[in-house]
Amino acid sequence: MSSVYRLLRAIQVASFANRLVYYMRRLPWIGSRVPESLYARRGWKRAASWAAIVLELLWAVANKLIYVGLCVVLPALWMREAGHAADPLPSALAILLPLSFFTACLWNARVLEPKRDKFVAVKLMRIPGELYMKATLTYRYVVFFLSFLIALAVLLPFVGGSMLGGALLALSITMWRLAAEYGHLLLFERTGIVLIKKNGLIWASILVGLALAYGPPLLGLAPDLRLPALPAALLAALIALLGAAAVWRLARYPRYREAVEAATRRDDPLLDLGRMMAEAKKADVAVKQDDLGDPGPDRGGSASGSSGYAYLNALFFSRHRRLVRRPLLVRLAIVAGAGAAGCAVLAVLRPQPGSWDPASLAVYLPFGLYLLSVGERICRALFYNCDMPLMRYAFYRAAAPKHFRLRLVRLAAMNLLTGAAAAAALTAAAAVAGAALPLEELLLLWALVLSLALLFSVHHLALYYLLQPYSTELDAKNPLFHFVNMALSAGCWLVLLLRPELPALAAGSALLLALYAAAALGLVSRLGARTFRIK
Repeated sequence: MSSVYRLLRAIQVASFANRLVYYMRRLPWIGSRVPESLYARRGWKRAASWAAIVLELLWAVANKLIYVGLCVVLPALWMREAGHAADPLPSALAILLPLSFFTACLWNARVLEPKRDKFVAVKLMRIPGELYMKATLTYRYVVFFLSFLIALAVLLPFVGGSMLGGALLALSITMWRLAAEYGHLLLFERTGIVLIKKNGLIWASILVGLALAYGPPLLGLAPDLRLPALPAALLAALIALLGAAAVWRLARYPRYREAVEAATRRDDPLLDLGRMMAEAKKADVAVKQDDLGDPGPDRGGSASGSSGYAYLNALFFSRHRRLVRRPLLVRLAIVAGAGAAGCAVLAVLRPQPGSWDPASLAVYLPFGLYLLSVGERICRALFYNCDMPLMRYAFYRAAAPKHFRLRLVRLAAMNLLTGAAAAAALTAAAAVAGAALPLEELLLLWALVLSLALLFSVHHLALYYLLQPYSTELDAKNPLFHFVNMALSAGCWLVLLLRPELPALAAGSALLLALYAAAALGLVSRLGARTFRIK
């Protein structure tokens, strides 16, 4: 069984390594130094396979630490500080149990999961479905138990739990999830239903699970799920017996072939999430008949008084108003709704003066504005409806710095409008709560929001011109594009963890904006003609 898993890991790593070499060979300066023979060198791929296993184990532990820490422990501690609960442990258990014993059992089952790796291994590499499923389930739940054991043993004492209680909880969750895996197989065997593909039911279970997890603690109605040592041990033993019976049945299950066949149908869009997302994105940015019309003064707007690339840019934004304005209006509606809801809650709760500092929300602004930015969607719309045919011409690629600057102004204006709405919502919430910000703090807050809006505008457009991640099918497979985006989102999470003061955060964002904008303008001017091309 271990040899089967090593083979599966080798397939995954080789596929990723080949894609990485492909994109590295297309980088300026670096690409010419990456030999094509690197595709055939097995030694570094074998070493990368072992490194991938180590990184996957570390990520499994980090993933559970993030899940337990951010979704369970921190909310429980916050509810104690906010006065919703005197003891955080009942709140933590009331959050964890619906999420891990109910919701996750429905949407995170692996036995019938449509997965590209499963299709490659079983359909293309002809690995027997029984061996594939036994190998992957064994590895999955051994790592699952160990990572949950570490996370709960480390973090549960912060809310008043014990390491032994964390170990029993980790064992119970693991064995319950194994029983749920067998339950998915039984449901498929008797009814032919693959539950994980029922998107409506899955999303409904997620919403119900979130309501059950966070609703009662917020209302002060969380049940006390703590048990004495002996009943807790007996309950854990009962769940362990149920899980052991499921393991025995999974090991002897005779119809893995049919189960794998149902999960690896080539025409199933869930088998390739990238393809499914690309098709959805293509439909999202496709032009409808109502969008087309006479590009004259009545439809052209600012395009009628310009020429050259300025005319092309203005004409695009005029002729594609639905594609451009709809995401902006949706984001403005989200900000306005969240601001109105926050003001209503603060008006009802009437916090004591000084008990709530609006400036404390500044650390959430980088991540919030990153999600609210329209840059990625506008870049896809530009590529699909304007740039894709024009990138084939050298004169258009050579003019990349010129239309980059024109588009940056338009995109920055849209993101600045969203940022201004977010800053206004925070200012209104502070006024309703009676927490009047000093003028210098108010100016710093607005400066932070607007500099972040400009930063994310530069970020998305610069990546579009320098990496051009989209293929003709509108899917983004460039690992460098994903890596840079992940690095920026990780920086947003780092701000949440470090929680710098508002002056330091505002100064840091302004400095990063200046450096990023200067680097982007310089790199697009030097490299845009080579990097801004069709793939």
